[in-house]
Amino acid sequence: MARKSTKKKSKKTPEAAERNRRIALVSAVVIGGGAVFAGAAMGVGELDRKASAFIVPTNPSVTINWPTDGQGQVWMPHTDRELIEKKLIRAVQGGKALSRSALEEAGLAMMQTGWLDAVPTVRWTSDGVIAIEAQWRAPVAAVRLGTREIVIDRERHVLPLDYAIGESNQYFFLGIDARLPEVGEQWQGTDLEDGLALLFLLETEGLLEQVAGFDLGDGAESGTLRILTKRDAKIIWGAGPGRERPGEQPTGIKIDRLKALFNRSGLIDGGSEFVDIRGANILLQRREG
Repeated sequence: MARKSTKKKSKKTPEAAERNRRIALVSAVVIGGGAVFAGAAMGVGELDRKASAFIVPTNPSVTINWPTDGQGQVWMPHTDRELIEKKLIRAVQGGKALSRSALEEAGLAMMQTGWLDAVPTVRWTSDGVIAIEAQWRAPVAAVRLGTREIVIDRERHVLPLDYAIGESNQYFFLGIDARLPEVGEQWQGTDLEDGLALLFLLETEGLLEQVAGFDLGDGAESGTLRILTKRDAKIIWGAGPGRERPGEQPTGIKIDRLKALFNRSGLIDGGSEFVDIRGANILLQRREG
């Protein structure tokens, strides 16, 4: 009887494990991002053939679709764009032309900036340039901590921007409870979530122009939102929109009250230094003297 041959399972070497890890990273950054490894006329097989011919390290050029406003103007400060470009140059420097590793490194470098909402599309163009297309997070407000203003996007992600008090040119929030996250991470806490919801509501209703920022409250008043106007008036709004506490008026009535004050005086605070629109009646208090 013929002896059956048996094969021993080979153990994975550390080198194989590391190779698998890099393949997984490539899948996340390049394939997962819908990346095309070359121009429209260059398939993967053709790329592999060309890449194998380039064994000398190179320093490829990188192009990026910088974020623009409604008029097509790039809004990101020049200094911040320079920082990203330098980070990318360091990431791809010395890589092999048309190689997957260069795409991987460029994608990882972009994800580490804290600016992106999703994995970027990274590809080689037919003329040997790395092209990056990204979905950018945009600044909408700042959180004041100590002497600094930390800029966030609409989903509460911390952006790599912080300024001295009053220098961010953003609506600001005071009194946040949760700790400062790392750049790119989301700031936790319903107080900030409610504050942003109020900011977006006032913007929708055309009532944001005279607003400077928001106080989220602290201690026993934590979660009681206050609108801070540019003329240093304070409007007590109450709990977040749609999360009214017992005795508070619905969101719609509060908005109607702000509009009525504006229509009467041209100011959302009605010309008073203190306004409380939560209860059955509006409370107004003017500064003495």
